[in-house]
Amino acid sequence: MDVQSVLHMNSGVGDMSYAKNSTVQKMITNLTKTARQEAAVDSFRAAICPTTMTIADLGCSVGPNALLMASEIIDAIAQASHQLNRGPSEIQVFLNDLSGNDFNTLFSLLPEFHKLRERKLQESEQEQVHCFISGVPGSFYGRLFVSKSLHFAYSSSSLHWLSQVPQMRLQDGSEVPLNNKGKIYISHISPPSVFEAYKKQFKRDFSLFLKCRREEVVEGGHMVLTFVARRSSNPSTPLLGSYLWELLAKTLMDMASLGLIEEEKVDSFNLPWYEPSMEEVKNEITIQGLFSIKKIELFEVNLDDNSQEAPRNDHNYNPVDKSAQTMAKTVRAALESVLKSHFGEAIIEKLFERYCFLLEEYYSKNKAEVINILIVLERK
Repeated sequence: MDVQSVLHMNSGVGDMSYAKNSTVQKMITNLTKTARQEAAVDSFRAAICPTTMTIADLGCSVGPNALLMASEIIDAIAQASHQLNRGPSEIQVFLNDLSGNDFNTLFSLLPEFHKLRERKLQESEQEQVHCFISGVPGSFYGRLFVSKSLHFAYSSSSLHWLSQVPQMRLQDGSEVPLNNKGKIYISHISPPSVFEAYKKQFKRDFSLFLKCRREEVVEGGHMVLTFVARRSSNPSTPLLGSYLWELLAKTLMDMASLGLIEEEKVDSFNLPWYEPSMEEVKNEITIQGLFSIKKIELFEVNLDDNSQEAPRNDHNYNPVDKSAQTMAKTVRAALESVLKSHFGEAIIEKLFERYCFLLEEYYSKNKAEVINILIVLERK
């Protein structure tokens, strides 16, 4: 799988688009809003009389979440600027994602974004802070910006995506596909070599990410990162918290048993995804020694917290079904491009119908939650 050319969130604003099905990601941004704003203000305070603040969203995707986060950060910096009676008068926001990202839909939201900012400015007593937004296509596992040009960078729900599907390295240095029969990610029944391959790929990718950002972020600048993680440091823990991928693998194998897809196709498919433990993340940051850790913690995102009460006359409303439908659409919006590339478009509808049913079964007995890690870093 060529991840950079295949992976992108569903485009547009239709029923199955990422823009309409990123509720879970929005919950994550809401839970981490304060950390982003505080780190952005700390970056502003560390800068020496800045007339321009430069900010980057790494892995912005498409839809309103990206512009909401940008607006919240701009508000925090503008308020701090007003209180300290000093710049910046301009803020540059770079929105980054892979080249296959639907930047056109994202940019179509900008006129309304600027109107809302102008309205907010008129209602406040703060001086005007001009905001300029640009798109930057490319992988954040490489250089994206001019050296020492970023004051603040953040990434939400992106760094669990790897630069490539992990491969097993042989003694002669060659690489071969993972032996992960019937699974699409690390499972408690996967061979230890599968976990090691994923762990090594994450280590390579995350270390490269840190090195690139160290070149681009100014001294005293900050980064805030949030992405999916796992609670346990033990790789043999059942499911590793990744029930989403266990159930999706089961769905694919069920379809293979019905002759709808080839079992060999499932065996050859693995996700470019990794959920590290807090210890792994902390160790890699420490080994690189490029950023100091100001904050690091795990937090739960529980879909039940976002469930709306049923209308009074709706006796068929079921919060378990609602959570399952929300998560199934979220996964589809994120993975459909990858699944279509490998299995073809014909199976998608049946695949997610079955997947939603398995999620309903799972959520009837377990919490509808996803574990995330929050990291606040300062560039040394």
